[in-house]
Amino acid sequence: MRTVLMLGLSLSASASAIRAQTDTIPTPPTEALIEQGPAEPIRETSACTVQRIIDGDTIECAVVGRVRLIGMDTPELSQEPYGALAAEALAVLAPVGSRVELERDVELRDQYDRMLAYVWIDGLQVNWVLVRQGWALLATYPPNVQYVDWYTEAQRRAREDGVGLWAVGGFDCPPADRRRGRCD
Repeated sequence: MRTVLMLGLSLSASASAIRAQTDTIPTPPTEALIEQGPAEPIRETSACTVQRIIDGDTIECAVVGRVRLIGMDTPELSQEPYGALAAEALAVLAPVGSRVELERDVELRDQYDRMLAYVWIDGLQVNWVLVRQGWALLATYPPNVQYVDWYTEAQRRAREDGVGLWAVGGFDCPPADRRRGRCD
């Protein structure tokens, strides 16, 4: 428990330091940004209550367990301070205690037995917002591709606008490459 607490304090301190240097702060999306994204789920949804933010692309929900947001990828928590900032961005969009809607795609679970879903809250698709605000990268794993065009455009615009982690070099080594040891 002490190790977890110390890790949490360290990540929080690292995220705070980068925010102070760059004004890169996770914030709720503006109305103009919301209007650019998907308007409603394509498929049926089911509700859950967020119990915990695991990292920038995984939440834990009451009853269903861990849910991996699909179509996108964020830095791991160990990738300081970027992972902590991505997790903070997710917490801003889908705070603990909030009721979210889960929209499934073709594959229902990943190799770690996490439910795969697009997460919606108050008519807003969280996955897309994380990509558009620059906290996540497009990550396509067929056959779960129903929003790939939305995410491709969102990432292009986030990169052009230099927002989120694009503003601070957070994607100089994409999360998937870092996990494979391809970065220094």
